[in-house]
Amino acid sequence: METDKLKRIFRQYLLGQTGEKEAGAIDNWYQSFDSEFVTPLSPEEEESVRLEIWQRIYPELGKKKVHYLRRSLAAAAAVLLLLAGGLTYYLVNKSNPAYTEVTTAVGQRKTIQLADGSQLTLNAGSIVRIPKDMRKERRLNIVDGEVFFDVKGEPSVPFIVESGPLTTTVLGTSFNVTAYKEVNRMSVAVTDGKVSVQRTGSTAAVLVKDQALTYDRAKNNTTIDAIDKSLLGWRQGSMVLNDASFEDMVVLMQKNFGIMLTTSQLRVRQTRYTTELSTDMDPVKAAEVLAAIHNLKIEVTGHVVTLYE
Repeated sequence: METDKLKRIFRQYLLGQTGEKEAGAIDNWYQSFDSEFVTPLSPEEEESVRLEIWQRIYPELGKKKVHYLRRSLAAAAAVLLLLAGGLTYYLVNKSNPAYTEVTTAVGQRKTIQLADGSQLTLNAGSIVRIPKDMRKERRLNIVDGEVFFDVKGEPSVPFIVESGPLTTTVLGTSFNVTAYKEVNRMSVAVTDGKVSVQRTGSTAAVLVKDQALTYDRAKNNTTIDAIDKSLLGWRQGSMVLNDASFEDMVVLMQKNFGIMLTTSQLRVRQTRYTTELSTDMDPVKAAEVLAAIHNLKIEVTGHVVTLYE
């Protein structure tokens, strides 16, 4: 993994054990900050910051440079932050300290109360950015995942949820936003009240109670239908697949059960998956049930489950 390789290089650098190429690349990286102004990061940039750092360093590994060890306090602090997995948090909060990031781990669900009285419930594997001062701005950003909102009305300060290309605006309502970055379908489903949903570059659509808007990233189209309330079953501890592609199913199984599904068979990859699984199930048992429903078999190797006919 690139992140692990990057951590190893920085550890060796602090100990004076890096080769001349690696040390030169790290020196160049530190020097680049002297002339660069730190600008606020978008959610997408936050997610890819570690990859961007690696992409800067990697091309330099092929260049020759005299090795010398820089043990300045700033360099050491930056490396320690990275080794602690906190570089993204540090950069984001330095450039935009008005937001707090809330996350859920694999299989975890979390309910939080906002200062304005609104309540958020996060599904597994979700990341949400929330303004610290809700009196000035109620604009939240779903970086990844799925969130159910129970919003308290405040006409003077609209409640806005950004989720990739979709922006949802409400005054007081309950609704669900599905916006997993690696899942093809995004959706906004209203259980009470009314919301306005706007996709980048298009006109806004108004949704009322029991309506849902679905955006297909691959087809770049939007549909509005009656809400499928079974898809909200995650709040009661269920993972629901409704005509999901193999790729989307893989993401949701990993988020909810921490296992990686794979296959070498084209027919299995082309199958659409529909089922409901309790998230309290043993991960392998959940995979067995999923496979049995679709007349498939499984082979388990560690955390990897292979599906086959």
